Amino acid sequence: MPPSAKHDNRDPPPTGPSSGTRSGTGKRALQKSLLRSVVTVNVGSDNAEENTFVPHAELLSFYSPFFKTMMSGNWPEAKTGIINLPDDDPDVFDVFQNWLYGHGLVLDGDQMNDTAFILSLWVFGDKVQVHGFQNCAIEALRSAIIQPSARSFRLKDIQVAFANSGEGSPLRKLIVDLYVWEVQLNGLMPKLLVEDYPHDFIIQFIEGYFRAFPRPSPKSIKDKRPYGMDAQHYYINFPGSSVGQEAGTDAQGG
Repeated sequence: MPPSAKHDNRDPPPTGPSSGTRSGTGKRALQKSLLRSVVTVNVGSDNAEENTFVPHAELLSFYSPFFKTMMSGNWPEAKTGIINLPDDDPDVFDVFQNWLYGHGLVLDGDQMNDTAFILSLWVFGDKVQVHGFQNCAIEALRSAIIQPSARSFRLKDIQVAFANSGEGSPLRKLIVDLYVWEVQLNGLMPKLLVEDYPHDFIIQFIEGYFRAFPRPSPKSIKDKRPYGMDAQHYYINFPGSSVGQEAGTDAQGG
């Protein structure tokens, strides 16, 4: 089963294969609006037909302040109903669109173990400001990195993560914790000195390492890994979410 995380206590607009329902006098009007209100989203620089998506406008607006702003007021997208995302990956948007309707990440076998791809999901979620989608990506990252055959993030992955996240980001924390607990200091230190690791990563890694292992020549104790049990330690907390409650509760963004 593909990795997923649940959403918050707000019900989504009543559409899609796995949607909830909304109470209130506007329910029927919203349902009728959703049936006719779709937008065209062209993703990537290739104009291929498979890179064009037609999600419901209200669904995008409901979860994403980014799209809500884009589709309101005098923005061109609001007038034409066409959104162009030339710098984004169609495969990433495909996963995002599926999440909008089902609130889980639908990943194929290769994607489930591709930390670079899952990382790009988190970065896209940050761009469109959908924290629940980001939390699902965190779940998927954790599932990928705790596998016995998993490898650490590549240097390029770390550079992308730190370039596209802010100080205190849970994504940064997860990557640093992974290196603290899985990579020996004496094995990484030469690379830190000669390769182009982000400065913030180097500082956080060294600080985290000596907090976790204050004694010389420490042994990695697997059951103490902060990401070993669940991923909520790295969730983004936001109004309406259930972060901090027991695992399995709803956590969704927008």
